[in-house]
Amino acid sequence: MSLRCLVIVLLSFPQAFHAQVLAQSTAESCPAPRLDGGFFVPEQGTYSHRSGLAYACNHGWKPVVEGWWATTVCLNGSWSHMPQCIGENSCLPPDVPNAKYTQSAPGWYQEGQLIRVKCDQGYEHTTWEAIATCAKGTWSTLPVCQRSKSSCDEPPKMAHAVIVLHKYQQVFAADSEVHFECEEGYSVQGDNTRKSIFCFAGSWTQAPNCIRTQIVGHDSDMSGSVTKPAADTIPERGSGRGSPAGGSTVTDAGSATTSGSSSSSSSTPLKVPVDNCGAYPRLSNGDVVRKRDMSLKYACNSFYKRVGPEIVVCYDDGTWSKVPTCKEAFCEVDLDQYANYNIQESGTIILKDRESREVPCVWRYYTSRILCTQGSVSVTKCCHYQDHYYQRCS
Repeated sequence: MSLRCLVIVLLSFPQAFHAQVLAQSTAESCPAPRLDGGFFVPEQGTYSHRSGLAYACNHGWKPVVEGWWATTVCLNGSWSHMPQCIGENSCLPPDVPNAKYTQSAPGWYQEGQLIRVKCDQGYEHTTWEAIATCAKGTWSTLPVCQRSKSSCDEPPKMAHAVIVLHKYQQVFAADSEVHFECEEGYSVQGDNTRKSIFCFAGSWTQAPNCIRTQIVGHDSDMSGSVTKPAADTIPERGSGRGSPAGGSTVTDAGSATTSGSSSSSSSTPLKVPVDNCGAYPRLSNGDVVRKRDMSLKYACNSFYKRVGPEIVVCYDDGTWSKVPTCKEAFCEVDLDQYANYNIQESGTIILKDRESREVPCVWRYYTSRILCTQGSVSVTKCCHYQDHYYQRCS
């Protein structure tokens, strides 16, 4: 009965059975590896595909993997790892989460060898220790990398936009910059708008909104006439009723009028409630932070400085007063350009204008101070942190 069932199975799956037999017959076998200071079980001249080989080392030696004995497998002519015996006082690669460390070409470390542990971006050392030593087959106290309080989670969802990342990650280091792109049919206002957000003090900076690109005569929601977003710079009375900053305005009847024209004969325009001017002027890298009946108060996002008036009012002819602009007020520092300063960290950091930061150097208790002044970066040499405190470093 069993034989009959086996025949039925083989006849039912002739192609799969033939493929499996063919794969086994064409797979390469492995020659017996050479092992100094140890022995194999079993000892053979060759080993077939998927055969396992156990080995152990003589007194004073140990396998190149964890354990007092090890197993390797023949996989199509190659061993899953080459059997090797190393000195019992040598160290295997350590397990340091959220970090990278000095790699050894042989794959193991001799007694007395040092490694330097560098935390991944978004993580920091719990102590000043960044060095570990191989001693008698084990590592000295390994540095620990914990998540930095100033790091950020993944960026928040943005309406009508997508975040552009080269690789997915859950933690972003402080001062990380993330770019985004608006979906088709949407854009941010202004030609020089920076399409990015920054991780600052554990939170992401506010991003400019992606708004629908509107063209005259293509939107029925505004009586057949709308205005395409224009530049941020606004003359004293250069924006029309309900229009974004700058450019020409469009009346309810759809006829364009010249920016800055006024229906009032008075040389001094009258202020009226802000709702009389329609949509509020948009500000790249900034927004309205306070609305009153007769005025709007503007402020810029982090890392930007306001240039121009803080208060914007509405005139009786439907135009807005001059709107401020937001100017970049930060330094983007590439630490890799200062490798000769012996700075331990790498990557890019963002500093606000007049902000300074001390970064650790490769020597314990030594730091370097980086200062941002009106877009210019200055970096001091590595010196003892107390010298920084007493301002004896330059």
